[in-house]
Amino acid sequence: MRAELQRLESGKEFAFASIDKMMKSDLIMQRKTQGLTIAGGKTMVVAITSDRGLCGGINSGLIREIKSKIGHSASKSLYSIFTIGEKGTSALVRPYPDLVKYSLSEVNTPLNFPTVASIGQQISSAAAGHDKIVIYFNEFKSAIKTIIRDLELLPREKFLEYMKHMKLYKTPIPDKNTTGFALYDLYISSNLYHAYLNNLASEQSARMAAMENASKNAKEIVEKLKLQYNKARQQRITMELVEIISGASAV
Repeated sequence: MRAELQRLESGKEFAFASIDKMMKSDLIMQRKTQGLTIAGGKTMVVAITSDRGLCGGINSGLIREIKSKIGHSASKSLYSIFTIGEKGTSALVRPYPDLVKYSLSEVNTPLNFPTVASIGQQISSAAAGHDKIVIYFNEFKSAIKTIIRDLELLPREKFLEYMKHMKLYKTPIPDKNTTGFALYDLYISSNLYHAYLNNLASEQSARMAAMENASKNAKEIVEKLKLQYNKARQQRITMELVEIISGASAV
């Protein structure tokens, strides 16, 4: 857990929301792209879960949140699901076998940015034809508290359409065709990296809490068994003493 927290502190702010701030600060782009924003639309849901057990609380809470979101929607056909982690795949493929389109498991840890960038590339390709990408993850707050977050991102086509109207950060070199693709790679990878680091820290904290509770319960069981054993031993000793005294009295 300590190592995951160190990685979280070192990398959680790496380029996180930097492209979003660029887009929000360009008022001309905001004005010209108002009509591009679509309420609802087709959504690619990305669920970040774990491959191993002993941290069921963070996985089950996140799965419930996704089920609630899809269950209250007007049409389930507007959703596609991209799962990261074996627990998310097994939990979502049963209720939504037609919606789970892509799945990744056994991602190498400790996590690094190139690995996340390659995952982001796959998510970007899978989200073709969608109106938005929503990443669900557990944000780490403390060793006993995590918060389920949903991070909404643009797919590649819509992002490039937005970037055509950007004025503040337009540069002649590299050309606009190169800049847009490079910025999108940073956009999707940095946000996914932030989400993944938080989820890994939450996973380890949940696992540590589970093991701590298991150790505590084991100690309580040992103490109860010790008390029962002592009672049984005392009863046996008392019975032997009574037999000895009874025999001596009879003589």
